[in-house]
Amino acid sequence: LLSLCYREALFIYMDEEELWELINDNRHRISLGVRPCILIPYLRQARVLTEMDEDEIVSCHNLTNRCMRTSYMLDLLRTQGRNGAVALLESLMIHYPTLYTQVTGRKPSTEPSRFSGLIKYSELTEYLVRAVTGMQKELQEARLEAGRMSTRCASLESEIRQIMEQEEKSRSFQAENERMRRHFCALQRDVTKLKDEKCDLYMRYTAAMEEKSAMSKRNSFQIYSLKIGACVLTSVYFLFCLFQARQEILAQDLAEAIDSQVELAEQLRCYREENEQLLREKQGVSVSIIIDQDQQSIYDVNVILLNLLLKDSDVLFNKPCPHWCLCVQLLDQKECLSLQVQQLTVDCNMYQQKSTMIQNQMRELQAERDQYLYCFRISSLTSLSRTSAPPFLMRSRAKAIRISGRVLSISFQGDTLLNQLTVVGGNKTGVFVHQVTEGSAAHTVGISPGAQIVEVKYEQNQKALRMVMEDSTLEEAVWALSQVKGLCHLSLRPKQDGMYYAVLLQQLQDNESSSGDSFYVRVNMSLHAGPSDTLAVSCNDILHVTNTRPTGTEDLWHASQVHPCQLLDLQSGTVPNYYRANSVVHPHQFGRVVAQNKQKTVRIVSTGRPGRNPLWVSVEDEQTKNADSGTIICDTSVPRSCVTLMPYTLVTPHYPPVCRPVLLLPTVLGRILDKKLADWQGFQLCEPGKDDLIWGCYTEIKHRGIHCVLPLGLDCVRRLHRAEIFPIIIFISQSARSARKLRSKLQRQGQSEEQLLACSKSEEPLLDKLPCLYHTVDPDSWGDQTSLLTNLRTIIWEEQKKIVWVEPDLW
Repeated sequence: LLSLCYREALFIYMDEEELWELINDNRHRISLGVRPCILIPYLRQARVLTEMDEDEIVSCHNLTNRCMRTSYMLDLLRTQGRNGAVALLESLMIHYPTLYTQVTGRKPSTEPSRFSGLIKYSELTEYLVRAVTGMQKELQEARLEAGRMSTRCASLESEIRQIMEQEEKSRSFQAENERMRRHFCALQRDVTKLKDEKCDLYMRYTAAMEEKSAMSKRNSFQIYSLKIGACVLTSVYFLFCLFQARQEILAQDLAEAIDSQVELAEQLRCYREENEQLLREKQGVSVSIIIDQDQQSIYDVNVILLNLLLKDSDVLFNKPCPHWCLCVQLLDQKECLSLQVQQLTVDCNMYQQKSTMIQNQMRELQAERDQYLYCFRISSLTSLSRTSAPPFLMRSRAKAIRISGRVLSISFQGDTLLNQLTVVGGNKTGVFVHQVTEGSAAHTVGISPGAQIVEVKYEQNQKALRMVMEDSTLEEAVWALSQVKGLCHLSLRPKQDGMYYAVLLQQLQDNESSSGDSFYVRVNMSLHAGPSDTLAVSCNDILHVTNTRPTGTEDLWHASQVHPCQLLDLQSGTVPNYYRANSVVHPHQFGRVVAQNKQKTVRIVSTGRPGRNPLWVSVEDEQTKNADSGTIICDTSVPRSCVTLMPYTLVTPHYPPVCRPVLLLPTVLGRILDKKLADWQGFQLCEPGKDDLIWGCYTEIKHRGIHCVLPLGLDCVRRLHRAEIFPIIIFISQSARSARKLRSKLQRQGQSEEQLLACSKSEEPLLDKLPCLYHTVDPDSWGDQTSLLTNLRTIIWEEQKKIVWVEPDLW
């Protein structure tokens, strides 16, 4: 008991740091187990929270869940010091005694001596009475709820019994179905066996027919071969007869030649005898000489004739004729070729017959299968209801609804769809059907006012396109619906499921809002004020767009300027929409516009998606699925990266911790000023030698509550944003005069004025690529280093109070 009293007294005399260290150690447990709306009345009565704090905790739209509200309440109590910690622990002791014991290790008690005195005794008694009364009411309500739940459980048990009975019936039906299915499978197996046997018979019959055909082919081939042999023998016999006749003719010619030779020899002998007789009878030298010459010439002629006859006889009887041999060879080759041709013809005919037979069998099997399928379809169709429409009539109906959860998919002819229906809403509330023309196709298929359009699909240029409408603006939705030509498919959420349509109509009737649009953009070009209520904006202003299709206009937006430190709308008016603003300044005028004006009027945005508007609805080709989400399909021939003017870029607000890190530019000057600025109270330099600079910076911000001075360049900004760290970027513009003021400082760092001016000139164009706003210091606004540091401290204090607007990554 003495130890417990001592611990309670110790709790009363604990200082602020110890109390908050105890709370921070259990911060996660408190954030998960506490509802702020229960603790706020006690904290209000203890005067550690104001009414504005209560409204901010309960109603802030950035605190999306209970844990975030509890954590934000703890941050507000932290600013109240020790009283905030004591009041929090006392409220936990009253409303969450178990959590109080887990956090402090003490038992809860409602004795007045256990309270710190932040609330008067009478007020504390009154609050405790109200708390006990509230707890009693909650207990009574819990008991009533328990009674209702018990009744509900009894009804559910009866339903479970009915379901179990139905389950038993379904099991019996399943068993009967299983038995019938097994019987059907057995019959099907028998049919399959019969078919197999029939197929085997077909195969045997086919093999027998093939064998018969082969035998007939072989027999016909043998008969043909015999015929060819007989023809060849006849030809040979005819040639042999011709040869014998020729031989006989040659023998007769030889015999005649021999007879003529004998006669010539006899005549020669007679001539010799006559010559001898003449030689003896006649005298004279000249006559004898002439006779001798005549005799010799006649003898020579006879010898020549005899030699010719003998030569002809040798040729005829001893050497064959060359033309006859060539003729015999050609006849043999012709016979061989004719035999090969006949063999190939027989094979080809046999294969053709086999192919024809197989095709006939396939046709028979196909006809049998078609007959079986036809019988099965007839049996299945007869089991259907006679009232169901034929398939072709069902396809010709315009209404085709497919229910999937709470979303209905409706198909109909969407020609001039905007004449059939009108829409209201926007990206904040959703796009809803407001009016439907009676007698139109949309009215015929059952579309009614109040249905939310989730998605639209249609065909264009023989390509299937899909547009997601859940987060689209009113301008995007009207444009998307105007593109529909022919058959379209709308995905709708019915009116009974929509929670915002009635609220939206009420706001439109009360003139609280003009549409359901609400998003923030960063202006990248200066626009002058025009006629009527046109809003004049400057480059890098933040606008809150509340209506993308004001009444009576087609190319204007209704927007308001935003307070730099709070989400409050200031001056409102109309501004050109995205595409009209894009045509205000021609791209070739960018350089001249920036150069002629000392104040920045145009911000050239670098993007990897040229010609694409990130505000438009997503159009996707369902066949390719390659289009980027959130953009319109554009020409793929454009280079991947380019520098193009985007008049507006989407931004989202961020609320960083108490102290944001500081990044000074240009880099050469930042290296000099970082150490000087870190010497001041509330600033600390992040040394480059640390392993993880980003994590170290984040740790300094979270735990010590000081500004971290970052000795980094522009390339670190995106990495810091990914880590949810948003630095204050300050660019100090340089001129020749301002560079001379820092000559001595630069020389100590081994730098020169020319290097500082070159660094400033090279880094200044890169500022346009930053996804956040930055502050520029004019070179004539400071005289020396001390005045420059003073100005920087004032700028950091002002930038710390502002909202951080961050663009999405355009690359």
